[in-house]
Amino acid sequence: MVNFALNNNQKNLIKNIRMLAPQLVQKEMEIDQRRSEEFDYSLVNELANFNLLNPMVPPEYGGRGFDYFNYALLMEEVGAICPGLAAVMIFNCHFISVLESVGTEEQKAKYMPIFTQKQPRLAAMALSEKNAGSDAGNMSTLAVKENNHYIINGVKEYVTSGAIADYIICFATLDPSRARSQMLALLVPGNAPGIRQGQFRKTMGIRYSHCSELIFENVSVPTENLIGAEGNGYMIITQAIDRDKVLTGAIGVGIARAAFDIALAFAKERKQFGRSIYDNQTIAFELSKMAAQIEAARMVVWKACWLLDNNEDFTVAASIAKIAGTTAAEEVVSKAMDIVGGRAYLEGHPLEKLYRDVKIFSNLEGTNHIQNAIITSLL
Repeated sequence: MVNFALNNNQKNLIKNIRMLAPQLVQKEMEIDQRRSEEFDYSLVNELANFNLLNPMVPPEYGGRGFDYFNYALLMEEVGAICPGLAAVMIFNCHFISVLESVGTEEQKAKYMPIFTQKQPRLAAMALSEKNAGSDAGNMSTLAVKENNHYIINGVKEYVTSGAIADYIICFATLDPSRARSQMLALLVPGNAPGIRQGQFRKTMGIRYSHCSELIFENVSVPTENLIGAEGNGYMIITQAIDRDKVLTGAIGVGIARAAFDIALAFAKERKQFGRSIYDNQTIAFELSKMAAQIEAARMVVWKACWLLDNNEDFTVAASIAKIAGTTAAEEVVSKAMDIVGGRAYLEGHPLEKLYRDVKIFSNLEGTNHIQNAIITSLL
């Protein structure tokens, strides 16, 4: 039987993150307005201090050993406070998820403990290319096997944390004419010779995250850094995205909750014609519908996490959770701006920032159109 009653540890997790909220919100707002190409480690430092930057690392390697339900609780809180930080965490999660599911015991023992240190460690997933987004079959990054090494050449696009990552999982193909069936996943140190940052990508939102091209020029990786087997790269990334999209849904719930809280507080404080605008039934009913949408999205996310943690079939539920969470985020943020009015459109207002931040999450882990295609194919 599904039980969504939170235990004391989960309640304390939420309480502790919310205690950090005021300083983290202010810091991310400053970083957002600064728009620097230099990554600011202050926010990841805060989570690393509590071993919460990579909480899915198993306890035997020094981690918290979070399951997906607990991680979703954390990601909702981080999403509500710092969407850009949440985006950074998603890609660290991909790395840990891939290593945990298909990495060798030697790879886990070597790399997992690194990601539990108080000095924050960042990871990246080098997958997308100029002509290979949702369709990885168009991938052109080439890996050539020479003796006991793979030589990687290619350009990856939109790589979050790529230029600042300690470790990267690079997806390449042994044969571009059969890119999908010949894809492989290689674990590459971020400082490996031949890796360099291409164009830094200035983004509309989630400006805390660092996004850029990543160029691989004759990057040599030992064969022991192969994750899984040759030809299994496409399966590895699709399974990781399938699992981790529930966390994107949770981030969406957090963003929606943050916007709702701003709109509700404003509606109760704002006076028009001698009474608060919350006393206007049109405004109150709109807030009621927003609250219902947030709660419904949260329950869908929690159900998907329960299925995943209990080794049940979760694929459809994960896609629904991703759609529900990110759609709630976009719609609630937009409605919150309507309620608050013109001031919400001004630079520096929290809703103006959330409006820019929210859009990317419907595109992460496969666009919501792709999620609809997945759902309909399995009905």
